[in-house]
Amino acid sequence: MHRKSTAEQLRDDLRDLVDAVVPDVESAVHSVAEKAPPLIHHGRAAAVEKGTLAATSLARRIPDPVRDRLPDSVTDHLPAPQRRRGRALLVLALIGLLGAGAAVAARRRQAPPPRPVPSDLDEESRA
Repeated sequence: MHRKSTAEQLRDDLRDLVDAVVPDVESAVHSVAEKAPPLIHHGRAAAVEKGTLAATSLARRIPDPVRDRLPDSVTDHLPAPQRRRGRALLVLALIGLLGAGAAVAARRRQAPPPRPVPSDLDEESRA
């Protein structure tokens, strides 16, 4: 019988190991290649959203005198203060409703009182 050298045995063992591991590695690589781009995109979108919220929150806390002293290159990148349109619209709507209610009440006050309608009983008693 011929004996294999240690180098040949190691070579055969390494080939067996590579043959056993390669399919699992290829499967993992394909899985990562399919799942990574959507996860990266989602992560970037979440980071942008959280960064925008943080920048807006910090920009609101900068006092106006400090903001006025900042260079234009910095103030151009600061988020613009959000106007509270929702609250203003709600106040305007409430004022409009109160005005409409007041107009209806004024009309009712100015209207002449209703005339009494003679009933059939009153006519028979007069005859």
